Amino acid sequence: MADASCVDSVTVVIPAYNLDAYLQDAIESVLKQQYDGPFSIIVLDDGSTDASLEVANRMATKVSNMTVVTQSNQGRAKTRNRMLELAETDLIAWLDGDDLAAPCWLADQTGYLRNHPNCVAVGGQGYSMTASGNAIGPITHPLGGAEIDQRHLSGQANAFFQSCVLVRKKAVLAAGGYDERYPCAEDYSLWLRLAEIGQLANLSACHLCYRVHATSANWTLNIDQRTQGHAIQQEALRRRGLPPVAEVMDEIPPVKKDDWNRRLFWINIALRSGNPMSALQMLGPALKRHPGSLIMWLAAFVSIADMLIFVGNRTAKFRPGESLEIRSLPRFSFYRAGRGLVRARRRWRGGADASQ
Repeated sequence: MADASCVDSVTVVIPAYNLDAYLQDAIESVLKQQYDGPFSIIVLDDGSTDASLEVANRMATKVSNMTVVTQSNQGRAKTRNRMLELAETDLIAWLDGDDLAAPCWLADQTGYLRNHPNCVAVGGQGYSMTASGNAIGPITHPLGGAEIDQRHLSGQANAFFQSCVLVRKKAVLAAGGYDERYPCAEDYSLWLRLAEIGQLANLSACHLCYRVHATSANWTLNIDQRTQGHAIQQEALRRRGLPPVAEVMDEIPPVKKDDWNRRLFWINIALRSGNPMSALQMLGPALKRHPGSLIMWLAAFVSIADMLIFVGNRTAKFRPGESLEIRSLPRFSFYRAGRGLVRARRRWRGGADASQ
C-alpha cells in the first residue's frame, strides 16, 4: 500500500462503448483499490446504444469523485484523446470498461513511477477471464523497457497492455497522443513513440483481469489491428533510420479461420492453466461456429475429464476488490497427458525419418 506521506494524484479514465454488462464491475474494481492517494474517475461513454450510460450515471450518484461524460460515437483513438483532455492530473491510469483491475494496481504502479522518473508508462502482468469472470489463464509480458520496445519494433504481439497501464500525461502529449489514423491499433503506435522519449516498464505483479468475449475490440477488429500494425511498424522503423520490413507481420487468415484460431487459442490457454470449466464454457459457442472441428471436440472431451478431476477450475472466479488466487496445477491432467503423447509421437516420427 502506498505511503500516505508520499502519494500522487491520479485520474482513472474508463472508456466505455456498449459494455453495460461489465461496466459496474470495472468501476467497483477501481473503488476497491489499495491506494491511499487521491484519485478521481472519469467514465466516457462513446455513444453507447445499450445501457452503459445509465450504469455509469447510476454509479456516479454514489461516488463523489466520479464524473461521467458522453459523446456521439467517435471510436477508440478519438475517445482516448478526449480522455487525455478531460484528465486534470499528470498521472493517468487507464482501465477498459470490460476489464477488472487487481486491488494492488494503483499502489504498485504509482510507486514505481515515483521511484523511476525517467519511466513514462508502466504496466503489469495480466490474467484472462471469460465474459462471466471465470479464470482462463495468464498473459505474461516482458519487464524491461528494451525488451518491450524490441518486441514492438519487430512486429510481435503487443508487449504492453492498454488496460491497467499508468502513463505520464505530459509524455503522452509530447509523443503526439493516440494516432487517429490507426483507430484499431492506436495503443501499439503510442508505445513505439513513447519509447523514443522515455522508458517503458512492466511490473511482475498481475494487475489486469482481461475479459475475453466475442464482442471485444481485440476480437472483432483483429484483422484490422494486424493490418494497421504493419503500417505503424514501418513508420517506427523509418523514424529510427532502420530498414523497412517488406512482409506483413503475420499472414492474415480468412475471417472464419481467424475466428477458429482465436477461439482455440484461448481454449488451449484455459486447459494449459488448469481451468477446464472455462474451456468448456468457451467451447459451447466455438462448436456452434465450427461444428466440424475435430480438435475442438477433443478439447471438449479433455475439458470434461479435467473438470471432474479438478472439481471445476484451479483458479477462482475473479471479482472486483478480491485478490487473485491463482492455484498451481496438480501433477496429472488429461491435457498434460495428451500434450505428452503428441510430443512423444513427434519425437518418434523425427527419429524414424532420420533413420531412413
